[in-house]
Amino acid sequence: MTRQQEKEIIKRLLSERGVREGEELKFFSPSLEDLCPLENYAGLKEAAERLSQAVKEGQKIVIYGDYDCDGLCATAILYEYLTSVGAECGYYIPDRHTEGYGLNFTALSDIAEREFPDLIVSVDCGITSVEEVRFAQEDLGIDMIVTDHHEPPAILPDCPVFDPKLSKEGAYRELCGAGVAFRLVQALDAQAAEKFLDIAAIATVADVVPLTGDNRVITSLGLAMLNKRRRKGLNLLMDSCLKGAVTARDIAFKLGPRINATGRVETAYETVSLFYGKDTFLLETLVKNINECNERRKQFTADLTRACVEKLQDEDLSERRVIVLYDPYWDDGVLGITASRLAELYNRPVILITRSGGEAKGSGRSVEGVDILDCVRACSSYLIKYGGHKRACGITIKASLIKEFDFIINNYCAGKYPDFQPQYRHAEGIDIQLPCSAEFAKQLSMFEPCGEGNPRPVFTAEIERGAFARMGGGAHVKQSLSAECELVQFYAGDKVQWYNSAAKKKMAFNIEYSVFNNLERASLMVTDSYPLQAPPGQLLLASYLKACAGGEEKSSFPIQNIDLNGIKALKGKGVCVVANSAEGAALAADTGFLSAYGQPYTPCPYDTVIYGLDPQADLAGYKHVVFAEKPLLEGSIDNLKLNKNCRVYVAGGYPRGLSVPLYEELAEAYKAVRAALRTKPGANEAALYNAAGKSLGWEKFLSCLFTFVDLGIIIYKEGGFELPETVQKRELSESKLYKRLKEEYDG
Repeated sequence: MTRQQEKEIIKRLLSERGVREGEELKFFSPSLEDLCPLENYAGLKEAAERLSQAVKEGQKIVIYGDYDCDGLCATAILYEYLTSVGAECGYYIPDRHTEGYGLNFTALSDIAEREFPDLIVSVDCGITSVEEVRFAQEDLGIDMIVTDHHEPPAILPDCPVFDPKLSKEGAYRELCGAGVAFRLVQALDAQAAEKFLDIAAIATVADVVPLTGDNRVITSLGLAMLNKRRRKGLNLLMDSCLKGAVTARDIAFKLGPRINATGRVETAYETVSLFYGKDTFLLETLVKNINECNERRKQFTADLTRACVEKLQDEDLSERRVIVLYDPYWDDGVLGITASRLAELYNRPVILITRSGGEAKGSGRSVEGVDILDCVRACSSYLIKYGGHKRACGITIKASLIKEFDFIINNYCAGKYPDFQPQYRHAEGIDIQLPCSAEFAKQLSMFEPCGEGNPRPVFTAEIERGAFARMGGGAHVKQSLSAECELVQFYAGDKVQWYNSAAKKKMAFNIEYSVFNNLERASLMVTDSYPLQAPPGQLLLASYLKACAGGEEKSSFPIQNIDLNGIKALKGKGVCVVANSAEGAALAADTGFLSAYGQPYTPCPYDTVIYGLDPQADLAGYKHVVFAEKPLLEGSIDNLKLNKNCRVYVAGGYPRGLSVPLYEELAEAYKAVRAALRTKPGANEAALYNAAGKSLGWEKFLSCLFTFVDLGIIIYKEGGFELPETVQKRELSESKLYKRLKEEYDG
């Protein structure tokens, strides 16, 4: 790629982000002067004046926060500022499991009895709490200020309210709760507010608000401050999970989830001190607990994700715009994060609901282009309470109305988004020529911090015959394109043969800039790939035998015959075509379906052709699975993850090209393979062929290799082969695969 082409791409990326010519410096080097003027915010002046009055008059102030990262950060910002100016101040964090989100009557009464406050300030909540605010002010005699960033209702609480979404033109409306708290402190003391940019940056990224405008300024400056490591508690947390400079991705995937974790699995009150605490022992204890909570949270999330995927295996998702699932025994602490995972996995909005007391409470997450709060609002007559924003929502509902709610919200989505078809957009991005320069990567790094609203640029390129080598014990792959440019993909060791084949494939990647030993480098981090043409038949044959090894002779699924016209007639009904030979690949190419290598892109049953099926692939979402070749052992189909109601078809016969090794050839091949695996465990079939099988030829060597796998005297695992710890003596006659090879190919 030429330097001029690189400049044009930078110009295009800036234009896509609304950066006009002459504004590049402001975008790449944001400053506090770029923030929206405080006077543009409705309600900010009134909130600041009432809070300032409380400080001057020595009134007792209680901050009412929230248990997520945003709410904890907002609480910490306001608490640290108020105590630094001598205010008598405390804070309250509700329990997610017993109280739920937002202001509640019981908590307000308890605060009144224990703290005797003159003023309660809500952060990251309260905009819909009209009755709760009235109760606090009229029944308890406590003044209220509401600061929030969620969508405001038609009727607002009767007190000073600062929510950016209530402001008119000229105000930045997309702040998170901690961003709102930061701007409130700015209105009180602009200079003092600057030291809270690091906390506001963490919340801005973790709450997945757009990293544009003011949020980009806050995050960019906050990251710079965060890397100065001025807060003891945050330093301890960062040391426990990070290396090097902190980035927005680190916040999104490491710091944010950990800060969120305590509120998900226990209570989050102590976590606020992470931001302002000074006692090393107490902070070390807190960080240890945060990390332990995060491990528990990950396990809870994995368990719930697995349970939801199992629930959906027998569902027809082809017409469902929104996935709504209910189980009274789910842990409500991980509903939101699991909904987020499922929304990404199934590429459509997801709402998960569980029982909470006498009601049911749910958390939803959406995808690009679908306003989930608008969808929920349209079904509000079925709900007790709801709130949120475009990408996330929370609901309270009677359990008896969940089915009706599911039906209505799906109908509304179908009408509101008639052109929205949930599809997996694989390998989309800006097409470029390879290699690219390190200087180009350096310019791209200036688009950070990237996230919601300012995504990392994605690029694509066509690759023919690659020169990838396995690294990291064989788990990952890398190819050098020039002295300063390399292609890297993690956990793709099983794809190296396909990548190095002559078949065209398309790769999508992000470009990262790095400096090592004074050498600048552009690292192209591959995120996705798919075939532009079928892989070579020799490579597919390995997948064919791999799938058959270890199978039984008969399948529990009734198998029907089908031809190309029959396959096309299934279009749109969730059909997967598996092609493991040159003949099967030719038939599959005529279907016009999405193409994939090894496994499907998503559990959604989009019509797909899979070349070289991975035996561990999950096909449970599909209602129709077509094998382009007849399996040597039909029972090997039962080893795959298939829907119990799946209809299985075979479109062709046994593939051509395989041959049956003689007993002596098997014996010699086994000795050679064992010797190769002793020196290089985890080697793939190509490496073993080069080391031990060239005298036999590729097809015959494959027959030997997978006969060994079928007998259990060689183990296939994660894209490579290994020797078992102990080898039991086996007779060749025990191999069902070898028996079928002889029946179909001998002579």
